[in-house]
Amino acid sequence: MTSLSIVHRVSIPAPQTHLVHVEITLSASGGHAGALPDSVVLFMPVWTPGSYLVREYARHVEGLAAESPAVATKIRKNAWRVQTGRAKTAVVRYQVYGGELTVRTNHVDESHAFLVGAALFMGVEGHEQLGARVEIAAPQGWRAATSLPVAQVATSARGPAGVLCFDAPDFDTLVDCPIELGVHREERFEVCGKPHGYAIWPAKVASDADVRRLVADTKTILETEANLFGGELPYDAYDLLLHLSPRGRGGLEHNASAALIASPGSFATRDAYLDLLSLVAHEAFHAWNIKRIRPAGLTPYRYGHECYTRLLWWFEGGTSYYDWRVLTLARLCTIDEYLDHLAAEIAYLDQTPGRFVHALEDASYDAWIKLYRPDENSLNSSVSYYRKGEVVCALLDLEIRARSSGKSSLDTVLGRLWREYGAAGHAVPEDAMQELFERVAGAPMGDLFDAWIRAPLEIDYGRTLATVGLAIERTARHDAAPCSLGVRVRADSGRSVVSTVARGSGAWRAGIDAGDELIAIGGMRVEGASLEAQLRGRAPGEAVDVLVARDGRLQTKTVSLDAPRQDRVKLVAKAEASAGARAEFASWLGQPHSAWSSSRSDGSATAPPSSRPKTGARP
Repeated sequence: MTSLSIVHRVSIPAPQTHLVHVEITLSASGGHAGALPDSVVLFMPVWTPGSYLVREYARHVEGLAAESPAVATKIRKNAWRVQTGRAKTAVVRYQVYGGELTVRTNHVDESHAFLVGAALFMGVEGHEQLGARVEIAAPQGWRAATSLPVAQVATSARGPAGVLCFDAPDFDTLVDCPIELGVHREERFEVCGKPHGYAIWPAKVASDADVRRLVADTKTILETEANLFGGELPYDAYDLLLHLSPRGRGGLEHNASAALIASPGSFATRDAYLDLLSLVAHEAFHAWNIKRIRPAGLTPYRYGHECYTRLLWWFEGGTSYYDWRVLTLARLCTIDEYLDHLAAEIAYLDQTPGRFVHALEDASYDAWIKLYRPDENSLNSSVSYYRKGEVVCALLDLEIRARSSGKSSLDTVLGRLWREYGAAGHAVPEDAMQELFERVAGAPMGDLFDAWIRAPLEIDYGRTLATVGLAIERTARHDAAPCSLGVRVRADSGRSVVSTVARGSGAWRAGIDAGDELIAIGGMRVEGASLEAQLRGRAPGEAVDVLVARDGRLQTKTVSLDAPRQDRVKLVAKAEASAGARAEFASWLGQPHSAWSSSRSDGSATAPPSSRPKTGARP
């Protein structure tokens, strides 16, 4: 039987062109006269694990050709058959364009190259279990940061003639190890006795003091997360590839690394820095929760098409719940900051009519066609398994504590998932979560799974929050108009353009559409993205004529105005909370609420105008 040896040679001769050159060499060993099979099929993944959208990475491949006597022919959108001529070696060359800076795409310019395995390397169909050598001829002075194992040809990653050499034991590992090349800043540190590192690009955006603070806080985050899983980290070493750019925000988890993109202003304000820390906490938590504790629907990865699971409400929503809670347990954010964050998630969910249409587990299953492809109706037709999943997991934590009389919590669920599935190397069955929760709680949980996860029903927050002495308060903004049209608008060159129309609102009933330009409300001219001035002095239920422009034609719509949105949510400590509820609060967040010992300042959270991606990979 013939076995294959696979070598990927990567070069970037002209970074300013955004092109990466790849050469694949397939060599035979064993078999009849050491010849290759008559043909092999090379394929490029259509998606990357952690980001659930078919991204068609092969669309960035250019000029694929085989070296004679081999011949390459495209047979599918992402696959090529290579006729080897029964030679001992076949060589295939191609180029990949990398012009998009995200955590899930290649980006190459004069300053660096960020290479994503799924978007760069090809596998050999039927031989995904085989290892592969990766040799990188980087531009002069560039170095590499990656969790790919260093090749044994050298004591360091830099092999003969300045080539960086790595060995991937299988295609899954090759896809799972992004590579940062360039003159980035590197910071090395230890957590729980294991080596970690930051690779920060561009190198001089963050100050020395900011980087020292980030490293110290990252150590605290990882130690806190390790304690939730029994005190040990699940990897031998870990790399955080941090891109500081105004182009986006997000993260993508990997077995032994995380790719992150955040604003260069992440160190400038308290809110921005906590957002960065929550991103770090989120992606690091995934090293356990989805990389090792994996749902059966994603096991094994099938790179040529979608892999479906109904459990993203847990694997992403639960991770979102833990990212901010970890900051709280680690004392990196205050109790008030955490409660304001959770209130903001509830406020956003309140303003999402799609919560009455799209069940949480269906949102998980539909990730491939909904979450990453939002349109003007998404607010009405779908719900985010990140946002609702986070809120539901927070409530499930409180319910487990209440139903077990304080003996168990969601942390207990984590421990069971790790011992029974993650550490044991078993996938989590798609129907296993309710039974596991019930074992942990020692009580039925089907009522909550039915209402919060399987059906698109309203959530009764008050009853569950009361178990830890909290109450929920909803109000309109103090500066809000006394009524609402039921639309969200954006400014477009001074014009006011409708971006979304809330289902059931006055505008929706009157037939105003997303994309309409608002010209006037009640005879008053509308400009920009604010409608406050035109709605002052009016009342809910009042009929008002709204002049819109659609496809170049003026139309008048009569709208019955709605009450103002109660988009300001606050979680408050109840003065009459019992001693038991107060103790459970302290157990939940690691410390008591200051309101029960001293007065607290007023604070509230307002629903944001648009969905903030939780982790970039993320939409």
